[in-house]
Amino acid sequence: MKVATKLRISSALACALFLSGCVSVSATQKHPMESAVLNGPPVTDNRTPIDDALQCYAQRLRDAQSTTSAPLKLAVGNIKDYTGKFSELDGGNPITQGGSLMVISALGKLRGAVQLFERFDTQVAEMELGYMDQRRLGDGQIHVVNDAGTQQQVPWRPYYGGSIMETDYYIVGGITELNYNISSGGAEVRVNGIGPRVRTYTVNVAADLRIVDTKTLAVVDTTSLQKQIIGYEVGFEVFRFFSDNLVDINAGNKNQEPLQLGVRTTLEMGVMELLSTATGVSYRECLDFNRAAEPAVSPPLPPPETAAIQRHHEVRFDANSAELTPEGNQVVADAAQEALAGAGADLLVEGHTDSAGDDVYNLYLSRTRAETVVDALATYGVPRARISLAWYGQSAPAIDRGDGVSEAANRRAIIHILAE
Repeated sequence: MKVATKLRISSALACALFLSGCVSVSATQKHPMESAVLNGPPVTDNRTPIDDALQCYAQRLRDAQSTTSAPLKLAVGNIKDYTGKFSELDGGNPITQGGSLMVISALGKLRGAVQLFERFDTQVAEMELGYMDQRRLGDGQIHVVNDAGTQQQVPWRPYYGGSIMETDYYIVGGITELNYNISSGGAEVRVNGIGPRVRTYTVNVAADLRIVDTKTLAVVDTTSLQKQIIGYEVGFEVFRFFSDNLVDINAGNKNQEPLQLGVRTTLEMGVMELLSTATGVSYRECLDFNRAAEPAVSPPLPPPETAAIQRHHEVRFDANSAELTPEGNQVVADAAQEALAGAGADLLVEGHTDSAGDDVYNLYLSRTRAETVVDALATYGVPRARISLAWYGQSAPAIDRGDGVSEAANRRAIIHILAE
């Protein structure tokens, strides 16, 4: 072999060894005679992109329960994989078969805002109930039972029924879609067997869930959600003959958003949608809060001069909500009718909150309330070009109760009809 050829192969091998050195791992050895065991990253919480929204929604549910009722009692049925996909390459199902477990974990992330009861795998409980019925189940203590008017001490635990709690609703459904490569693109350039390549691709998954009234089996609500999962691949390849020797070296990077994480996130979103219907407590403000993680901008307009205000209407909102109530919708309708009856006066909509919650959240919530009223005015025929917008969070209360206080009078949006 020529010296130049040897140098080329040595250089190629050196590049490959250099690339392999980029992988950093650690290893431990429990005994001198054992092979070292590789150690990867530590065990961490299995978080998803909407974990913060789940925590926010849990707090909204707890706030609602403090004034209304006890937590909802829920169970989870079978969340099956209905995609019908099977991977010959991997020898199994590409979609998780643990959809029920993911929904159970999603309900668990609500931290007691709902009561969760086991209905998915009751084998152990049913076995113990069977032993109890046969008077074979004990708790290590002696119990006194009344048998035909005679009291006697027994080592088994008596069962009088009614110890298993009923549920209000249960969630069932399935993972219904797995669509490969719904969108892809890329390029590859090779000159004399040397060149780069790049490729992008998109996978789509979907789930259909429903929440059912346990007592009547009435389907209370259904939801169908989908998630696109993206991936990319970049690389560089050397494919050359050096005399009688073939050298093929590949280097690059391939990365894909985890498929099962996409399924879990989709199911978690479905859980919030179904609970929103069953409880009447909206989750959407929590998603808006996630998107508003950056500090909210200052209000675009200063408060109007009193002389400029002709009339005003006040729209009240529920706590942590930017949804119009029936009463609020009527106020908006009246304001729109008055505005349209005039000679074209402009309107200013102000959003406000109470002082419960942090400043960033309240500023964003006040903006969302103002935008909700503007949208409603537009549906009643008021041109958007005539409406200005301002939001002040908790900085301009109708009644100053101090910091951290929930006050209904401050949860409002004001529609100012300005002087023509």
